[in-house]
Amino acid sequence: MMFLFAAAPGCDRSPSPSVTVVDPPAAGTGVNTVLAGIQRLDQFYGMGWSPEGELIGISGASLAGAPLEFRNLAGDKIRDTGIKGATGLQMAPDGKNAWVYHRYEGTADFYNLESGRITRTGPQSRELSGAWVDDKSYLAVLAEQKSRLVRFGIDGEMTPVEHENVESGIVKAVFKAGRLYVLSGERELTVTETGGGGARAWTRSGVSDFALSPDGRQIALVSGTEPDQSVLVLADAVRGGSEKTAARGRLLGQLSWSPEGSRVAFSVFSPDQGMTGLYVMNADSGRMIPVSYKPNLKSVIDWSPTGTSFMVSEVLSGDITDNMFTTIYQLK
Repeated sequence: MMFLFAAAPGCDRSPSPSVTVVDPPAAGTGVNTVLAGIQRLDQFYGMGWSPEGELIGISGASLAGAPLEFRNLAGDKIRDTGIKGATGLQMAPDGKNAWVYHRYEGTADFYNLESGRITRTGPQSRELSGAWVDDKSYLAVLAEQKSRLVRFGIDGEMTPVEHENVESGIVKAVFKAGRLYVLSGERELTVTETGGGGARAWTRSGVSDFALSPDGRQIALVSGTEPDQSVLVLADAVRGGSEKTAARGRLLGQLSWSPEGSRVAFSVFSPDQGMTGLYVMNADSGRMIPVSYKPNLKSVIDWSPTGTSFMVSEVLSGDITDNMFTTIYQLK
């Protein structure tokens, strides 16, 4: 099955990335999720979705210096944000604000989608190491010799966050449902209660990545079991344990929950086991379908607000110019 999106009237159509529609690799017969179609926007690098389902990203041949803009699903430009040099963003839960990264500057901004206001913040570390705490504040990892967590309000005010000392540095941190999840450089995931003195709730070693469900009750994590072997595990995010192995592979990553928490998308590379590419798994049944046979362990999997689509953006380096494109996978 193939599909095309129609252009929205009244949009600025110049310039517009070309659109390529390709056949899905599998129909997913007999499972809960079915891949309805795949769409590719050439010369566009998508970074997020507006609440209305518009794409937010940059167009052209390079990430460096290009303006961040809104486009519809046909690739037509709607408006600019006034932000240049963005390399990634994360939307607030209510969709009113975005945390915008500038990899080449080592900084980040708040961008208000309604007013267009830009609020500058201080230097940051890795782009996707933090997460939104609520609609009005973001948990960030500061770029220092010893990683330090701070909470930025959308007004730019910075508040230090108490946490256990992490000698090996903080790889990723998430605050959800009254608990702080910190992944260290030594691959130890530590979970502490934020109230009552910050008591440790549980820990898990050998973790290379994790993602919390939207309601904070489940956690998907990647754990190394042996050399060149990883497993994707679903577990109880509140107390730890109750683990269920969902997939195995040589490399696993880019875990991403759908907005309603019913599905988990991830990337896997394991040609010797016949499981390589992008997969979507039903969190309750464990059933999964492949949506692409091409592995991409470096690109973020970003779900649309409705949870019916997700996008993956890539940059392929060329001799003269880079090739940027965004692939949108539609499910039903």
